Amino acid sequence: MTVRRIARGLDLVNFYWQRKVLGQSIPLLASFKLTYRCNINCQGCPFRLRNQEDNAHMSWEQATTSLRELRAAGTRIVVFEGGEPLIWRDGDHSINELVLYAKQLFPTVAVTTNGTLPLEVPADILWVSLDGLKERQDRLRSDSFDRVMDNLQRSTHPRLFIHFTMNKENWRDLEGLLALLSDIPVVKGTTVQLFYPYGQGEAPLALSPAERRAALETALRLKGAYPILNSRSTLRAMIKNDWVCHSDILINADPSGEITKGCYVRNRGHINCRDCGFTPVAEASGALDLHSGSLWAGCRIFL
Repeated sequence: MTVRRIARGLDLVNFYWQRKVLGQSIPLLASFKLTYRCNINCQGCPFRLRNQEDNAHMSWEQATTSLRELRAAGTRIVVFEGGEPLIWRDGDHSINELVLYAKQLFPTVAVTTNGTLPLEVPADILWVSLDGLKERQDRLRSDSFDRVMDNLQRSTHPRLFIHFTMNKENWRDLEGLLALLSDIPVVKGTTVQLFYPYGQGEAPLALSPAERRAALETALRLKGAYPILNSRSTLRAMIKNDWVCHSDILINADPSGEITKGCYVRNRGHINCRDCGFTPVAEASGALDLHSGSLWAGCRIFL
């Protein structure tokens, strides 16, 4: 285990001390949207409709200022998102430079990418979004399946995970996709979540209540055979959607530079807790409540 990973673990212990013992309402995780711009056009993405806004792309100064604000707020984990964060640039400043800057401030820096560009960003953790096997992925995400698979084969990133968002069209692909990924050594595991309709035209991909249950039950069934990193307890809780949400562990930065505490959807779409499919939030909330499954899932991903 590297010195940085040991420090990460000790810092998370300190976070729990501050939250649980000292009662400080500090955030754990920041969703940091660098840009709404992207190199592909995904049917389920609400942010593609905002890529021409005046404040659709952060400058280096905005980004570094926001990072320092997040650090001052007590944030421990920053996840760079988009749009597509790997295309982010401001003059001579690249995403790699920004990741290295962030690593000076935070114990854990992650990136979520569509996987169509080389996967060598120096983040602690790299998530690659996949929406199914070739037919589904190509239809939903701009004919990108072959590019993503080629980049996965070439990548040497030490902590690379797949993120699969289950929607009405693709949830039945989960088993086949997991089987395919099992032959790619760089992939260390898969996290799953449920598609959330933001109210910006992507509702046809939303799961019905019966499909929601079936998708989650499929993930539970496959967890024994494949490295699905979500905990069983959280997957079960998502079926009923009766988990306790600690939204104050979240903080969000948008390309405008605005920082918002609380729900991931705030200022990004219509909030409807009944439709929530954000398993990372459910998992983090469970970990805050010291649920053993969620704590173990967090250790497998972040440590």
